[in-house]
Amino acid sequence: MPILYGSPLSHYARKVRILLDLYGVAYEFRSVGEVGAAVQADFANNPLMKVPTFVDGETWIVDSDHIARFLVRKYDPPDRYNVLTEDVAVLNARAILNGIMQEEVKLILAHRAGVPTEQFVFFDKSRKAIEQGLQWLETKAALFSAARPTYLDYHLVCLWEHLAVYKFSELAFKNLRAVAEAVGQDQIVNKTSPYHIKRKLV
Repeated sequence: MPILYGSPLSHYARKVRILLDLYGVAYEFRSVGEVGAAVQADFANNPLMKVPTFVDGETWIVDSDHIARFLVRKYDPPDRYNVLTEDVAVLNARAILNGIMQEEVKLILAHRAGVPTEQFVFFDKSRKAIEQGLQWLETKAALFSAARPTYLDYHLVCLWEHLAVYKFSELAFKNLRAVAEAVGQDQIVNKTSPYHIKRKLV
């Protein structure tokens, strides 16, 4: 059985979990524990010590989007959720989503380490990048669809709900909200929602 190493609250790992569940793939989810730890072995030997890592027999894969492409080629050659798209606009939107995720993780890990992020310009840039990234995505709302969700829409839900849980944005973007809330109600998507996990920033 394949093994997905991640954190229950990871928006990166959740993207992969949603695809696995949509495809009906049986897999084992292994929590890496504290994602701020610095022990390579805890992350399935990922040298970057990040999640997720996917192990399928002898195949070892890192990076959520890389894993998603592998899953499509193995379990969904028709690519029902448009994972393998080469559309530049969609790929740009994914890059912005991932970039916002990265900035949010930076703030979360700093908070857990007791860093007063409000006192450093370095973190001001992270907060500004999150808001500007969301605003940019709001102007590209036509790329998203709640009626026929694709990997891009699941990606949005993973980010949106994570931001809502950790409260790093007011999320005042009505078009993105409409899509995220509608897609988030899907039973498969909702199963991995961070809303179900009670956790406070340290």
